[in-house]
Amino acid sequence: MSQPQVLIVDDQPDNLDVLVNYLADSGLDLRVALDAEQALQLAAQSTPALMLLDVMMPGIDGFELCRLLKQAEATKDVPVIFMSALSDTHSKVKGFNAGAIDFISKPLQREEVLARILAHLTIRRQQQELESKNSELAGLNLALQQQIDRRQQAEDALQLADEKLSMLSRQEARLWGIDAFIGQSRVTARLLDEVRDLQLAPRTNVLVLGESGTGKELISRAIHYGSERSNRPFVAVNCSAIPAELADAEFFGHVKGAYTGATSDRQGYFVKADGGTLFLDEIGDMPPALQAKLLRVLEDGIVIPIGGKSSRRVDVRVVAATNVDLRAKVQHKQFRQDLFFRLAGYQLSLPPLRERPGDIAPLVEHFLQLLASQMGRDKPAITREALQALGRYHYPGNVRELKNLLEYALIASRGKGIRAEHLHFLEPLPAVGRDAPAAQADQAAAGVMSPNGGLADGLHSERLVSASIRSASTAGAGAPPDSEEDALLRYAGAQGRIDNTAAQTLLGVDHGRASYLLKKLHREGRLVKQGERRWTYYTAD
Repeated sequence: MSQPQVLIVDDQPDNLDVLVNYLADSGLDLRVALDAEQALQLAAQSTPALMLLDVMMPGIDGFELCRLLKQAEATKDVPVIFMSALSDTHSKVKGFNAGAIDFISKPLQREEVLARILAHLTIRRQQQELESKNSELAGLNLALQQQIDRRQQAEDALQLADEKLSMLSRQEARLWGIDAFIGQSRVTARLLDEVRDLQLAPRTNVLVLGESGTGKELISRAIHYGSERSNRPFVAVNCSAIPAELADAEFFGHVKGAYTGATSDRQGYFVKADGGTLFLDEIGDMPPALQAKLLRVLEDGIVIPIGGKSSRRVDVRVVAATNVDLRAKVQHKQFRQDLFFRLAGYQLSLPPLRERPGDIAPLVEHFLQLLASQMGRDKPAITREALQALGRYHYPGNVRELKNLLEYALIASRGKGIRAEHLHFLEPLPAVGRDAPAAQADQAAAGVMSPNGGLADGLHSERLVSASIRSASTAGAGAPPDSEEDALLRYAGAQGRIDNTAAQTLLGVDHGRASYLLKKLHREGRLVKQGERRWTYYTAD
């Protein structure tokens, strides 16, 4: 193959010498000209593959020379790159308007000049090859389209391979391992024991339940990366963010021409997650029509893309997560019961942060270290009053809200110690000492600090919180046992508020029973509902 000819035009011999030296070993056939007239003559004799033009030249400058080249039939398609110390936008626009395809600012850098030349030569060669093929294959558009489709499939395969390589990295596995879940409470310890058991059961589908911000995706990733599936993809999907009209194509893929806009074959989430884990977040928001199709894939492991005639068997573990009461949705015919049982091979309930106060202090320590490192500053101290305030808060946004609180406080404190006034709570803190001594309430909620400044035992603080909740259900020693409704009303009156989680703990019932009782008292006018959905709580009338 002959060497590509490159014509360099510059009125300064020294500049030409520098460029020739730069490109001497590049495999290019170099020609030089000192002015526009000589350049036009050389270009007419032997059409170059590419031209480098200086802008500032006596007589005909580079801009005018470029226009003349573009007017001539022989050189109109020759790529032109300008070289100039003029780096202002006006000069660059003027060069592009004259017909140039690129603009290199002086002083020139060898690597940049060579890279740009080779890139444009490659583009030009590909254009010529495509034109030649179009000429040779006139009328054979089908064959050409098949070639494009094969290239698209190769790119898709390469992209999938890149995704799998990313998932294979040990760094990723360490990042999402079980050690990433911070906590020392008894509740957290029991939860992590369940996760370890699930890591040893890689074919069991898991339903992760918990309020927003409790770490459902983190736990789901830990289940995957601690299992034998860790060397295969973990594909995360937010079911509430997928438009209903695109859901089938997203999950099961499509073939080219299946519908308007389907210009090539596309793999769905199940195929991308083959051998690994498909994480379905917000599963409770999945449309009913898609639920039936998801159930079919879970039952037989067969995926058929939209518009396709052939099927593919996949081996996918599904870990689904939701912050809604999925059983209630099943009862109201809003979620398929058979799909619920398919997903809930094992149910994992993540407790809200307010139910594991022993984890607040280690989480505070972890987030302060993490956020300070990200901001490039030393980890600040936090006062006892600030830590106690964090312990009294009920965290409607759970761990995510705690992190946001500390990020705000870290910025507001300007690198100094974090005090209580630096904490920007979404809702007011509950009053202290309404049903227990203030010191006990602060210690129970904070997690907390031992007399020597260390972290107290998480189990001890959990017992204090449980005792505080139980104390709200009775009027005093010797009082007759309350009914469930009376216990809820007494607690709401003592604490100022009650939510579903507190009702479950108080009565020892499940989510559905607690929800029923609270709604009943609301309908009867004995409790006042505040907030919506997961932010709902009730106050005494």
